[in-house]
Amino acid sequence: MTLRWPLDILPPREIVADIAPRSMASPAAVSGVQQVVASDAGLWKVAFGGIPVVNGNAVLTWRAIAATLEGRIQPILVPLSHWYQPEPPNAEALGLWEPVGHSDNTRFTDGTGYQGSVNDVRLLSAVASRAVSATFNVVAAGAKMQPGQIFSLGERLYRLRTVTWTSATVAAVTFRPPAREAAVAGQRVELDDPVCRMRLASDAEMDLPLDYGRWSFPTVNFIEDV
Repeated sequence: MTLRWPLDILPPREIVADIAPRSMASPAAVSGVQQVVASDAGLWKVAFGGIPVVNGNAVLTWRAIAATLEGRIQPILVPLSHWYQPEPPNAEALGLWEPVGHSDNTRFTDGTGYQGSVNDVRLLSAVASRAVSATFNVVAAGAKMQPGQIFSLGERLYRLRTVTWTSATVAAVTFRPPAREAAVAGQRVELDDPVCRMRLASDAEMDLPLDYGRWSFPTVNFIEDV
């Protein structure tokens, strides 16, 4: 199982998640005209900044992740925030994103609870590898999906470009980057907890300089694992 970044222990203060286009430019002509050739298969790049590594649990967790990843050798699942995803008004105040306990408010022995879904969206038809469009069956949604929002299929992350509603529960969408892998009809479209399979951008990303040997607020950069 791919290691997942523990947001509950190492939450970043700043999150940057963008698709880095791949392009090449020719030398500029005398007229100033320059030709740019681009690939549509840009890679996701993510930066977690200002991570509060300020106690023993956080320091040891950081070191354990570093030991597991071994620089750029092993992949990691990088979860993205649910902010600006489809959600009903006052979702945070209502605690819709929070796990819940048993009927007596107790949790499991490891402290975890039940985690429900705000959105239940499925692929209405199969998606081929390298496809840039899909049809979604919206079983339940916190709000209407909008361009710019993100979703994942399995461990692959995508960003919506266009959303066209063909009925109250069916949406035809386009997205980027092109589908990394084929997906079958009925597969869950993850809007609540989108993730991306990535690797460290460099072997030095998990270096941890500790102020007075105790705390730090490092930044770590990831690049999509393709």
